[in-house]
Amino acid sequence: MASGVARCVAPGQSSLAESSLQRRNVRGLTRGIEVSRTIAMNDGNKLPVVFCPLQKVPICVNARKVTSECGIIVRGLAPLQHESWTKIPEHHRSALIERVKDKFVVDTTVPFIRKFLNDNMASRFTNHRNKMVKHFKSFKTIEEARLKPFKNVTQDSWNYLCGWFSGDTFQKKAEQVKLVYMQTFNDTHTRMVKNQDGEDEVQWISEKARLTYERMVELYDQGIAEGSQPPEELAIYNEVTGVKRPKRQRPPSTPSSEFHDLIENLNEKIQRQDDLILKYQEEIKGVKDENQKMKDDNAAFKQEMLNRWGISPPLSSNLHNPPQE
Repeated sequence: MASGVARCVAPGQSSLAESSLQRRNVRGLTRGIEVSRTIAMNDGNKLPVVFCPLQKVPICVNARKVTSECGIIVRGLAPLQHESWTKIPEHHRSALIERVKDKFVVDTTVPFIRKFLNDNMASRFTNHRNKMVKHFKSFKTIEEARLKPFKNVTQDSWNYLCGWFSGDTFQKKAEQVKLVYMQTFNDTHTRMVKNQDGEDEVQWISEKARLTYERMVELYDQGIAEGSQPPEELAIYNEVTGVKRPKRQRPPSTPSSEFHDLIENLNEKIQRQDDLILKYQEEIKGVKDENQKMKDDNAAFKQEMLNRWGISPPLSSNLHNPPQE
């Protein structure tokens, strides 16, 4: 089944690109090389992929390689003249999934494995399409966009995509998107006041706010008037207001107040124990010093009395006791 993938290329896909993909199955000089090298080191054998039945994802050293290969297959062989991955005929999608078996040992008859590969390819197809939309929007007119196809896309396929991106269906979807940021800016920078006739009237909180909003609307309308896609609203909002998109923040790792109090209490108890231990050590040292002093005083007094009376220590005290039989 995988051998039939080459015949599933959409109309407009060049035979040169197709033959190149059959040779290396990549869309760049550096893509897929790691997999090819690993296969070569494995005596030319395909790479095994182990899936976890519970998590339903690959859990082996080749997990990253197989997901990367899905992207290479989609970018190189997926027909472009379809609105989305689900719009591609089922037999084309099935052939692309089977293509994974050219380099990996996977059982595509297992439902959850097949679903994983299908979902991964769907995500890669969407990402690839979004990059082409961004490339299309970088031009002022449709005519200019047609002259500069996206990399590794044939002219026929690019003409279809330009027509789709500029068509009524795609335009209506763009127009139906609620302008959340611009509308929020309007709502938060205006207020309701009474005019001279006693009627409610919307008023900007400042002249700068009014000019900022009008600039955002101007840029948005300008994209439509020039025959291209309207710029992304968030990009307009950030450009006019000078606000940078905040980075995704991780949840704070600082402990809660209760946990902090618990740590403080434990530290206090530990400190009190250390103080008691130090106190006891000092008291023990004092007792030892006093005891030693008493021994020294007693020995000195005894020696003084012996010297005063001219008595030498008994000889027996210096002799070892004979062993007992």
